[in-house]
Amino acid sequence: MSMTWKAELTKASIAVSSSDRESFGMPLVEAMRCGLPVVATDCPLGPREIITRGVDGHLVGPGDADGLAAALCDLIRDDTRRRRMGEAARRNSARYAPGHIAEQHLNLYRDLLRRSPGRRPPGRLQEAAHRARTAALGAAHTLRSTARRAMKR
Repeated sequence: MSMTWKAELTKASIAVSSSDRESFGMPLVEAMRCGLPVVATDCPLGPREIITRGVDGHLVGPGDADGLAAALCDLIRDDTRRRRMGEAARRNSARYAPGHIAEQHLNLYRDLLRRSPGRRPPGRLQEAAHRARTAALGAAHTLRSTARRAMKR
């Protein structure tokens, strides 16, 4: 996430996406990582895969402008609920952290190799190298986030 985009997100209280067609919505995840509850259209795929209805955001039907407005007003009026959902959004966005995604890929590859006849699963050295790389990427992302927060102060 760019510094400017994150700086703008941190000024917000709620994120909204009214798109009727959405694939995986990375901007939704980025907003959640900034602690924002999300109000989004419950279109096929995308938002419903990311948002847990009523926990870290609201989902409304496609084309339901009144429902979208009501969901936004609900969060605007209720500071406690908005903050609680924002904290849940921050926690739940960890599902999409780089280290977690890399681990899921590794598990998928292992499973595919187990199913494929005549193929050997990765050896210990390959697994160790992948784990080290994943850990280094996770540490780099954490360090970058920490440095950015420190620069803002």
